[in-house]
Amino acid sequence: IKYPMDLFTINLKLKNNQYTSLEEFEKDICLILHNCYKYNDIGSEIYYSGEVLESDFNKIWNEKLILQKKQTRELKRVRDNDTDADSSFTSKL
Repeated sequence: IKYPMDLFTINLKLKNNQYTSLEEFEKDICLILHNCYKYNDIGSEIYYSGEVLESDFNKIWNEKLILQKKQTRELKRVRDNDTDADSSFTSKL
């Protein structure tokens, strides 16, 4: 396997805070799946396990991304409100 990756390595990278972005984490998961499909026969148990992992990952990942986007919008709204309040306070001085 030219570019190996496994869940144990991903777990170590998570524990050691080695991921600097969500995209890096997602890329490693995708690499596992790519290797699974490339090096195992369609219909094999490992290939099928890769399909299950991919389906489960995509479902959970998309839910987390939606939640993160919602939290980011909420944080921006709060910051914008704080900025508006600061501007209002400053203009009264």
